[in-house]
Amino acid sequence: RVGERLSFHGRWMGIPVGHGWLEVKELVELEGRRAYHIEAQGHSNELLSAFYPIEDVVHSYLDVETLQPIRFEKHQREGHYRADEVVTFDHAARIATYRSLLNGSVKEIELPAEVQDLISALYWFRNQPLRGEEALALNLYTDEKIYPTRLDVRAPFLLELLKRGTFRCVEVEPQASFKGFLVKRGRIWAYVTADAHRLPLLVKATTPWGQMTAILDDASIPDTLPSRVQR
Repeated sequence: RVGERLSFHGRWMGIPVGHGWLEVKELVELEGRRAYHIEAQGHSNELLSAFYPIEDVVHSYLDVETLQPIRFEKHQREGHYRADEVVTFDHAARIATYRSLLNGSVKEIELPAEVQDLISALYWFRNQPLRGEEALALNLYTDEKIYPTRLDVRAPFLLELLKRGTFRCVEVEPQASFKGFLVKRGRIWAYVTADAHRLPLLVKATTPWGQMTAILDDASIPDTLPSRVQR
């Protein structure tokens, strides 16, 4: 829904390293289609910025009817790495056009019938019916390539989060080899509420530099969330 903002705090091996958020900002008209404008940001704190500053801003525009991306923008600053790019998705022609704002390069990528970007994939998943333990398949666009991806969904269980309560959740693990947002290599697990909200409460990732976690702020969790077992 427009106005939803999910704020997270990140930790590296238990040490606070930054914060970020996902926000459904508005409904816009884009390429003749109504679209949700979703913004994701990630920022390192003072400690991490001293040796590896992170300033990432990503925009995804989702078709209201199909929940497929129409446009994807990435403005990434991680250490010495820089990326400024815009990707437009022509689903009728099955072509994505990548444009680098740094060097002006242009590339066309052939699209499958269904595809998601790194941000739209979360909202696509939140709209899928869950039938217990199962595997969902999707095609994921990132870094000028399409990656067939499997999402392994484990049976619901109770997850206790410090100062937030206990929630009925499912564990979701993507099975694919791709460069991800903030995390370059490793495994990722997301813990999502087992209700219609599908709130991503916790994300864990293994990286070459140790475990990273992102936990949803308590202010982003509705008091009336059906999956909340106790306060």
